Amino acid sequence: MHHARALWAVCWIAASLSAQDGVEAAIAELRKKADDADLALVQRVASARTRAAAEGLVAAFDAMSSILMQREIAYALAEFAGAADAEVPALEKLAAIASGVEAAEVRQAALRGLAKGGQLGKHLLRRIVDSEAPDLVREPALREHVALATAEDVAWYKQLWNPRQERRKYADGTVQPPELPAIRELAFEGVADHLGEDELVEALRVETHPKIRRAALRKMFQRKMPKTAEMAKWLMERVDFPGVDRAEGARILVDCVGAKAVGPFLDLAKKRDVTPEDLRREMARLIGEVADEATDKRLVKLIGKGKAHERAFVLYATQHVDDPKAVAAMRKELQAPDPEVRRAAAAVLGKRKDAESVPILRTMLQKAKDPADRRLAVEALGAIEGRSPTWVAELVTLAAHPESQVRNAAIEQLAATHDSKHLPVLFTALEHEDWSTRFTAVQALESMRSAAAVGKLIERLEHEKGRLRSRIAEALWRLTGKPFEDSTTSWKQWWQAEGSKFRVVSPEEFAKAEQEREKRRLAARTQGGAKFFGIRIESHRVLFILDTSGSMLESLYGRSFGKGGASRIEVAKQELSQAIRNLDEGALFNVMVFSTGVDRWLRSGIAASSEATREEALTWVERLGAAGATNLFDALKLAFSDPDVDTILLLSDGEPTSGEITDPFRIREEVAFWNKHRRVRIDTIAIGGTLEILEWLAADSGGTHVRLR
Repeated sequence: MHHARALWAVCWIAASLSAQDGVEAAIAELRKKADDADLALVQRVASARTRAAAEGLVAAFDAMSSILMQREIAYALAEFAGAADAEVPALEKLAAIASGVEAAEVRQAALRGLAKGGQLGKHLLRRIVDSEAPDLVREPALREHVALATAEDVAWYKQLWNPRQERRKYADGTVQPPELPAIRELAFEGVADHLGEDELVEALRVETHPKIRRAALRKMFQRKMPKTAEMAKWLMERVDFPGVDRAEGARILVDCVGAKAVGPFLDLAKKRDVTPEDLRREMARLIGEVADEATDKRLVKLIGKGKAHERAFVLYATQHVDDPKAVAAMRKELQAPDPEVRRAAAAVLGKRKDAESVPILRTMLQKAKDPADRRLAVEALGAIEGRSPTWVAELVTLAAHPESQVRNAAIEQLAATHDSKHLPVLFTALEHEDWSTRFTAVQALESMRSAAAVGKLIERLEHEKGRLRSRIAEALWRLTGKPFEDSTTSWKQWWQAEGSKFRVVSPEEFAKAEQEREKRRLAARTQGGAKFFGIRIESHRVLFILDTSGSMLESLYGRSFGKGGASRIEVAKQELSQAIRNLDEGALFNVMVFSTGVDRWLRSGIAASSEATREEALTWVERLGAAGATNLFDALKLAFSDPDVDTILLLSDGEPTSGEITDPFRIREEVAFWNKHRRVRIDTIAIGGTLEILEWLAADSGGTHVRLR
């Protein structure tokens, strides 16, 4: 027995030494080959779960330059959670990676690894949130922490939430900057289930962050608290709160009291000055949902009466009513003098598929003085007529209409038929002089999933630059699964060899190709190009819009010039200048600023990027100051008047306070209306408050939204 035990011990020691030698060899090979190493090598080291293995991966990470290898090592380090003396160096490294690496994919892998790291990982997440790490790291770190929340975290979450937003001081007596609203929102999410009714009511009454107010009311409703209806009505009637808050109050009030909420809705709908459009629209929807017979009869009598906003409200509120006289009255509103009413009538009648509206809509299409009305008619007719042969034939003609919005709307509807006989119309649109029509044609051809479209897209690729070139390359990728990006030479060579036997890639084939493409992207060792607050600029038709209102003189957290703090306007000018310097040669660009009014570098059009134009623009930017109010709407309206712009980068630090429209929801609606057939991408940067309008503009256009303190 003693001999057997001794033999087992010798074998175990030999195996251990062999395994150790294998790990050391793998670490040495990993460090030698660096980014060219096999990914399996990382996993081989991690599987040992020893301190030497962890320290080897920690050292190897610093030798890597590709996102792929950095991310793989971050994933591997997470596997050391709970591994005796290896856990600390592994998770400490993940915390350092999360705080110090620029690539979002690597940061995300590190934070998720910490979230899997038990108590130590959770402690390190908290340490990141409490540190002076960039907010783009602290916010996702707190999100991971909140997902692991326990009752022990409540006190810390309350401190972060800081409901009365007390100005706190550092140990040296200096005042701490206000917390990022997103951090406060996440902290409230973590603490909300532990708050009593009085605390939630207090949160509603004193909180300045709209999203937290709404979350507090939703929490009261979810927990069926007695004061929910009272506080919902209170929130709905607060004329000093944004419409999105008040609309939440309206929804929850209906959920609590049903049709009894309708009376206050009708009173509020009349008051344009104190009733934002999103609240009015939501109240109209809720009235339809309640379907109270007495209310419907009252509203039907009001169709066509009152001011423009009242008439539009009644149309939306009665769109569910099946009364022939009411529908006839709705049709008359297609000829109302105010465009707001005509837009509502077209939307409602299109949704109802009201066939008797067709003659009026056709007249609108043929004789309207306002181009927007012709577009409304096309959209409403499309909703009503569907794919009827007569309407589809008319769409073929409209696809060559002189007005871009009509033309693009027709192209979209033709593509929705998925009928290959319309491909020649789309091919013609692909060559149109208007970039928005070419963009629409690319979208349409991709949606048709036709092999015949590939050759035409390849032909067009070499004539485009910037965002449209990227969009064509993306369409080709989705149709073929071939990794040629925007290389015209590669596409032409492939098409010459394969075109005659090509078939559109299947979903399964594409999924496999997409995995390989992502792997190649992450394996790249350089990430260049122009950026604006971290947002990569692909466009060759870009407009920068900068808020220069008085509040831009305030300091921006975490930035400094010399020995002092940097103002928001100084940092914005610095970022803008850097972006302009790095624009591709020949890229078209302009710079616009807004405060009480709107100004721009070029009076019209956009300039081609060259050394001379860049220097001229930089001189203009350098002279910018900050003063006045925040006229966001007029800036966006002027921006959309330029038909050449396909990308807007917009920075602001405050809610709209001046201009033709200041209601954020109405601004959102107008921009969405202008952009429906333009496809302008809007990237937004918010400094300071929540600024949901900027979130909406980015989300609606497929852009990126960045938040800064």
